[in-house]
Amino acid sequence: MFDVEIIVRNLPLFASGLWLTCLIAASGILGALLGGAVVAYCTMSRLRALRGLGISFVELMRNTPILVQMFVYYFGLPSIGLRPSGVESAVAALILQNSAYIGEIYRAAIQSIHARQSEAALALGMMRITAFFRIVLPQALRRSLPLLGNQFVFMLKDTSIASTIAVAELTHSSKLLLDQTAAPYEIFAAVAAIYLAMSSVVLALVRLAEMRLPIRA
Repeated sequence: MFDVEIIVRNLPLFASGLWLTCLIAASGILGALLGGAVVAYCTMSRLRALRGLGISFVELMRNTPILVQMFVYYFGLPSIGLRPSGVESAVAALILQNSAYIGEIYRAAIQSIHARQSEAALALGMMRITAFFRIVLPQALRRSLPLLGNQFVFMLKDTSIASTIAVAELTHSSKLLLDQTAAPYEIFAAVAAIYLAMSSVVLALVRLAEMRLPIRA
């Protein structure tokens, strides 16, 4: 039978893993939002070398598994004298891979704004940089919100991969608990419910932002 008592009795362990999961996810999201802006700038640059660098980065990050990237940072970097912790490796993998995805989301959103809007702003005497930040960027950010929300959920779920390098986040904690209790149904049902709740909160916040910042035609 499904024993709820096992879940209740081990709530402190779930809470500890949840805290680290949230820390890794939040760090990854914030870093990827900033990194995505850099990637978008590079991929849209008029400088061929910078544009080529940005496109190469996107292709490399998107076409290699995040698990492999995490292993490279955690197991590979010590060979050159760098010794990141498991948490640092997990956050770095989340930031670098998702910077590529979010950079492409930014680029697509910016390019979806018709060029005539910028031309009209320039005709009214605005500087090009002012037109971008006051006319183009606000609309692009509104349009990117649904895709950003999906990417945030993917990042939240990808934190579970950190368990493979012994990071004591939610999934790793549940595996340790499974060894102690031999109750897989109760433990992983609780873990699934926690991930579902976290994803629902993220999507609810994104939908709230969409309602507060509607797309104007």
